[in-house]
Amino acid sequence: MVDTKLSALSSATLTDADEIYINDGGNSRKATIAELRTALGGVGFINLDLSSLRELASNDIPNQATLAGGILGADTVPIYERSNDATDKSLRLNWVLSAANTEVQFAPVAMPPDLDETVDVTIHIVAEMTGATDTSNTIDIQVWDGVGDTEMGGATASITDALGEFTVTIANANISGGPTGFFNISFTPTGTHTTDGILIYTAWIEYTKKLPV
Repeated sequence: MVDTKLSALSSATLTDADEIYINDGGNSRKATIAELRTALGGVGFINLDLSSLRELASNDIPNQATLAGGILGADTVPIYERSNDATDKSLRLNWVLSAANTEVQFAPVAMPPDLDETVDVTIHIVAEMTGATDTSNTIDIQVWDGVGDTEMGGATASITDALGEFTVTIANANISGGPTGFFNISFTPTGTHTTDGILIYTAWIEYTKKLPV
């Protein structure tokens, strides 16, 4: 086998399946470009602020005079509350038992410059039911890209009475990328909950970062 100088190699567009060799303390190991992308880029994180949510009425932001523009509080659907006023100060959404499955929407989320729009994006929530009876409920996470796009989200797995993480994957084929692409995200519970309430404590987006070079 004849060695070839790097400078003499022809240039080509690399794909995720292409392989390279890396010297690791005197030992060589093989890695794909996809693995290198993950190692150098890593996972990006965008917090979804529950306090930015607005209660929707008739598929729109309600009037300021009647529902305070949809700002959540102790008398809205869902309720925005502390778990316990004195001893547990975690904040949460609470669709109480028998409450309507009212939709809520976050403020628009700009896609960061390092978001790799060729890789799927995942929406995460931490949620639970207040009891073990109505545990067939899910959260329909609707996601829209920019203006005039079609819905690309989906429903979580069934929420139980144990605090857990639930996810919905957004296919990369539906993601346009920045700067004109941005996420419009809403949550709507599904099913009936006449015995148990539905609680959400936090939410975020995870995405793959572009290679830094």
